[in-house]
Amino acid sequence: MSYPDTPSSIRTCAARMICAVDTFEQDRDAIKFRQALLDATLPVSQRPDLYKLGVKRQANHIDNAKWLYYDDQLTLELDEFPNGKFIPPHDHGVWEALVLCSGSLKHTTYERVDDRSVEGHSELKVAEEVVMKVGDIAMVVPPSDIHSFEAMTEDTYVLTIVGGEYSPLRHYYNLQANTYAVRTPKALRESGALGPR
Repeated sequence: MSYPDTPSSIRTCAARMICAVDTFEQDRDAIKFRQALLDATLPVSQRPDLYKLGVKRQANHIDNAKWLYYDDQLTLELDEFPNGKFIPPHDHGVWEALVLCSGSLKHTTYERVDDRSVEGHSELKVAEEVVMKVGDIAMVVPPSDIHSFEAMTEDTYVLTIVGGEYSPLRHYYNLQANTYAVRTPKALRESGALGPR
């Protein structure tokens, strides 16, 4: 017996995301790539049973995180961001897209403007800061993949799409001190630098 794949099925979503990656990832047409990823995920983001789906995963900055789809080149995650918890500027080493399912999320992308000649020193300039509404998508792509975010309300859930494996070592930036540290997310979390989860 076969069951039809609806637009809101994870299987259909994954197939559409893979098509979007195959079509637009190398072209780096950011507008078309974002729209194709949004079109692929929006039906899933609107499922009434969305928050019951998935398999628990160990996240770097939050407690409530699940896998919805995973292969070695593409993942779809469902993440809940605690209200008021600021995730400091950091990079990933791969592209990442966030689709807001519920709540409100302040998302900031940065451009690094120092000459990178002094290890541990960095100067960041805000490239874009938006308060995302339900159905919005934000995307960061190397080499411009530095971002921070903060949930502005309770029950802020995001579909996170990742184009490969996260780098095991990331740059975490301190805006006030104009510094960065190269750390694993786990080490940074355990140091208490990310604050309470």
